[in-house]
Amino acid sequence: MINILEMESSKGWGGQEKRTVRVVNNLPEDEYRVFWAIEENSTLYKNREEVNGEFFTFKLNKIYNLKTIYSLCKFIKKNKIDIISTHSGKDSWIGNIVGLLTNTSVIRVRHLILPIKGPYSYNLTTKVVTVSNQVKEYLSSMGVHDNKLVNIYTGIDTNKFSPNKNYDLRTELNLSSSILLVGVVAVLRDAKRHMALIKAFSKIKNIDVKLVIVGEGPMKERIENCIKENNVENRVIMLGHRNDVENLLPNFDLFCLASRHEALGTSLLEAQSCGVPVLGSNVGGIPEALEDGKTGYLFDDFKMLEKQLKELLEDNIKRENFSKNAREFILKCFSVEKMMEDTTKLYKELVDKL
Repeated sequence: MINILEMESSKGWGGQEKRTVRVVNNLPEDEYRVFWAIEENSTLYKNREEVNGEFFTFKLNKIYNLKTIYSLCKFIKKNKIDIISTHSGKDSWIGNIVGLLTNTSVIRVRHLILPIKGPYSYNLTTKVVTVSNQVKEYLSSMGVHDNKLVNIYTGIDTNKFSPNKNYDLRTELNLSSSILLVGVVAVLRDAKRHMALIKAFSKIKNIDVKLVIVGEGPMKERIENCIKENNVENRVIMLGHRNDVENLLPNFDLFCLASRHEALGTSLLEAQSCGVPVLGSNVGGIPEALEDGKTGYLFDDFKMLEKQLKELLEDNIKRENFSKNAREFILKCFSVEKMMEDTTKLYKELVDKL
């Protein structure tokens, strides 16, 4: 039995937390025992009934909290933890300290492509897992030792995210079945560039199409104003936060992610798993998250996006071909099974070295 301690100081519920939960929930329970060290007021703790493992709360808000470090050292010895898995800045520093004090292997998962201050905390870990090769190359360029870096792509639940349409979004929205739908699922914040997407979409004329925006966030009011300023109130639909994204995605004819930066772009993967052609900005790990010219297109600027939108909205055959390729691409490269194969291989290698 391999005992793992998952440490997470983040209180949110985004792609980072969802990937971690997906990994834990897919570990064979007869081979792995998982413990969680998290903040009591985190969304992860609130959702703990849906997550495998045993939950314990610790104060992870300060790197040098001596009481937390002492408590975790005792916890690790008592429960014979083999691997500490960390995910955010604060829990990673604490995990490194506790790992050194208890001689326990530490994995740091880097979910983001945002700039780092330096390589030191990463080089203290046993291994650093990245979610895309772009993130891996960036960390290497910043001085993280190459022998510590291993890339494991985020896996998509291809049974949950499938082309089978179990819900009719057009009926919900009272739309004709002939209307095309372009979807985007992303937190409403500046980095996702919803407003630039809306401006590009507003240039699409003489096609019966709606843009459907799924998500909540701090940019909501500005996005609503952008919709009015571009006179597309009757062509853009904001659905807000939805817990049934897997039911919405198969209804889209196209999916677009216009982010300024992305470590990978999980929403693109989920859309393709549902057989939806995708358009993604040519930044960060997004070029790894689609096959340009086969499952969708990459765009360098929003003039290019306008042309791609128009081309795919007018070409049913190309959309059908991209749709078929998209599903096959995810099954081959981004399935949960592939992620778990790579993850458990790493775990066993670390335990065998002890």
